[in-house]
Amino acid sequence: MVVDDDLGRRYALAQLLRLEGYQVHSASGHESWLALFKSCLSVPATWVSFVAAIDPDVLLMAVDAQAALLTIGALRHHPLTDQVPVIALGDQHRPEDLATAMALGAAGSLGRPIAPDELCTQVARVLAEAPPRRPRTGDETRVHDLN
Repeated sequence: MVVDDDLGRRYALAQLLRLEGYQVHSASGHESWLALFKSCLSVPATWVSFVAAIDPDVLLMAVDAQAALLTIGALRHHPLTDQVPVIALGDQHRPEDLATAMALGAAGSLGRPIAPDELCTQVARVLAEAPPRRPRTGDETRVHDLN
């Protein structure tokens, strides 16, 4: 999954990964992502549905906003998402954002502009090093509750 507020970057990353054979979902707005995360924590059935709906093998997240960094921290500390690897995407001129993302538990980071081969190498590495996925619970049929 690619999360970035910039439509052009989101589209370019998604297209590149699709050309490499990955199935890609994309989203915008770290604030809305974090709000959904927080609201889902208080309603377990909704949270299970959210995880089942997204269920990313890897999350590529722009870390240009403080909310994105908070999201990485929140994902790392929740038992349903603590194993979802995150690759932080940020501006090379703001290395502190990438360093913070790594300190919060990101599995990798890439500075923009992102070289296509570097992106593909990083995604392949993170996927290869990711822990085994949790078994499905059967609650995945509740995905439509979010619509």
